[in-house]
Amino acid sequence: MKRNKDVGGGRNKTLLLLVFALVCALTCPNLYAKSSDFHFSVEADATLRFAEQGEYVFLDVDSAGRRTLSYLCWEQKPLFIPQAKVSAGWKNLYLSFSARTAFPTRCGSVFDSDWLNVSDFPNCPDEYANIKTNLTESECKTDYYYGFSGELSYMFKVADSLSFSPFAELSYTHSSFSAIGATGSYYNTNGTEANGYYGSYNDADGSYDIEMSGDEVLSLERIVLEAWLGGRFNMEITQKLNMGFSLAVNLWTFVQSLDSHLVTGVYYLDEIEDNFGGIRAELDFSYNFSKKSSLVFATKYTALQTMEGSSKEATWANASYDEYVDCSYWQNGRYYKCTSGFDFSSIEFTLGYRHVFN
Repeated sequence: MKRNKDVGGGRNKTLLLLVFALVCALTCPNLYAKSSDFHFSVEADATLRFAEQGEYVFLDVDSAGRRTLSYLCWEQKPLFIPQAKVSAGWKNLYLSFSARTAFPTRCGSVFDSDWLNVSDFPNCPDEYANIKTNLTESECKTDYYYGFSGELSYMFKVADSLSFSPFAELSYTHSSFSAIGATGSYYNTNGTEANGYYGSYNDADGSYDIEMSGDEVLSLERIVLEAWLGGRFNMEITQKLNMGFSLAVNLWTFVQSLDSHLVTGVYYLDEIEDNFGGIRAELDFSYNFSKKSSLVFATKYTALQTMEGSSKEATWANASYDEYVDCSYWQNGRYYKCTSGFDFSSIEFTLGYRHVFN
């Protein structure tokens, strides 16, 4: 009886194998046909960026209102950024990843402005608080720059030659810039104007010129995390030429900056987090040499409004995170709240080549 059961089991296994083989034979052609639903492409780009990144120090005394105490404008004019991009997906779903870097180079100027009436005379009227007392200009140098981005999108076919793709993007950037030398003017704070307050940096009588050697006087190391949500329209103008337009809003931004003042030996650590802080618009054209290869040109504008966060300081280099102390303080029963600020704007021009494998 045992032997008969084994034989019957063997026949059942053989029958199942035949059924499985038949199913495979019938479905494999369909599975092969559906392989076209998967797509994969690579792209190599070169971007020329013209940008300004701002760095603020604000002072608020007893919640009387925020005033600007200091502002540093770091230019990126221009910054040459090579980029590689990989895109993969299934049917109308797309997932892309990009990596970018920038060559170390001189990239414009650093402008350092101060409003010392705000710090020395906190109760002064606005007309004196708005007087810029110090201004210097340095040469801006890129030490390093690199970043990564990931994007998820889904394409809806609106018409035969028009599609719309909502997308979400997360990006990470780590950069370092240096200010070399300095020239400019300071108001002589050993005295005041007849009104009892400091005058302007360009006051012919009350100011003096300064000049520092070509050594590094400032540096700014910055990490930026951003989340974007937007939509992209793509239109087929001809068989060879496509045009795209996208608009995105900034959902969330986190910035951590280390600002090193090498002349005075003070190091500032700023942390800023904000939501819905800016917009981004992009216009692109692609010329298709074939179904698999395209030449891409794009221009993109980005603007992040002034965001505010914490400001901490240390008086020695390479301090650990816990060793930085809050810049805010109490004096004569009044609370001097110091905060940091960040803004950014750029326009970019990109030329690239895209190859589609499937």
